[in-house]
Amino acid sequence: MLTPVELQNKQFKASGLGYDKKDVDGFIRLVSDSYEEIYRSKVELEDRVSELDEALSHYRAIEKTMQKALVLAEKTAEETRANAIENARQIENDAVTKSQIILSDARCELEKINQQIINLNQTFETYKINFKNLANAQIEIINSDSFKISASLLTTEGIAVPKKFYEKKEERNANAEENLPEEQVNDFEIIDGDAGN
Repeated sequence: MLTPVELQNKQFKASGLGYDKKDVDGFIRLVSDSYEEIYRSKVELEDRVSELDEALSHYRAIEKTMQKALVLAEKTAEETRANAIENARQIENDAVTKSQIILSDARCELEKINQQIINLNQTFETYKINFKNLANAQIEIINSDSFKISASLLTTEGIAVPKKFYEKKEERNANAEENLPEEQVNDFEIIDGDAGN
């Protein structure tokens, strides 16, 4: 492509019957000026295209980087989600296991408490039976003829109680798990009248 300078410096040979030199030179100047303007525009456009190509390359590089970052972010998000689900499952499994252990311990403790309640009830029932037997034995003693005091049994030393009274009382007390003293004098035991004083 010709440059504007080459166009301006172009010389034509003169001939006798040729074109008018002034017209040709004026036309060449006009063409040269137009061509120079077009040439300058072309250079500017080429520079602009070059700049745009560089910018486009830069943006394409950024786009590739962003695509890589997006793929990496998606992968990381998927991994994070999978890890979160796995952690949630692990936490749930641990919670279920711990709750089962706590429930098992609570059941064992409840079983122990129930056994203690049963034992206490049995002890209470045994105590009630023994106390009832003792109370019945005491009522029988009070209601028996042996417990009645007659004037003929009074002595100067105290009250004479028939031996039979203590034999029956010992029988009853053996049932009620209680022992009585055995101080006997012949057929009677002497109860000191001043013992209470």
